[in-house]
Amino acid sequence: MLMPTAIRVRVAHPEPLVHRGMVATLRADSRFQVDEQRPGAADHPATEASSLQVLVTDLPLGITAALDGSSVAPAVLVLSHLLGELSIRGALERGVKGYLTHTCLPEQLVDAVMALARGQRYLQGSVVQRLADTVAQDLPTPREVDVLRLIATGLCNKAIAAELNIGCGTVKSHVKALLDKLGAPSRTAAADIARRRGLLDPVAAGVAPDRPLRRRGSAAGRPIHAPGHASGHALV
Repeated sequence: MLMPTAIRVRVAHPEPLVHRGMVATLRADSRFQVDEQRPGAADHPATEASSLQVLVTDLPLGITAALDGSSVAPAVLVLSHLLGELSIRGALERGVKGYLTHTCLPEQLVDAVMALARGQRYLQGSVVQRLADTVAQDLPTPREVDVLRLIATGLCNKAIAAELNIGCGTVKSHVKALLDKLGAPSRTAAADIARRRGLLDPVAAGVAPDRPLRRRGSAAGRPIHAPGHASGHALV
């Protein structure tokens, strides 16, 4: 009987404790061939990049890898502490195939890697819930996020215009659009809503989609594994 080929996985997470925990979890499972790479290091000789099936990393590095566009690029699984909708939807928009948070169980990490290796997507249950809560809501554009961040610091329109090198009239238009999109009665309320929804996450502005969310290279409606949901699948 032929032995099944091990799934080739690379772990490259910048947080040492998270990195070591994921490596230990995956190496404990004989279905995986795991190597590790520190961000910025050259490819590990044990597993050439062209032979990798799954890359497990953080959000910024994951987006960079997902945008590679190479036909031999591995499926990207992100593990991040960020649960904001811009972070999640921006990552999916740019080609990330799986999204876990720091609250995930070791079994979920294993399930996620297995799903991605089979060509499927995998989102942790809390990630699916966040998407479900916000999927019908308009997301702010990257420039609106810039304005929102400055509103949250207490700057007035004139100061925001100077900071972003745009006109006061443009700032007013952005503020109006933000209040409408967030359903906020005031600037203070908009900032509070933005914090609750994770719109002010540190990397959110860099991944904010400026067009409707679409999956790159896949048909709409592909199943996404989401433990904790009755059907085990959800759609975004």
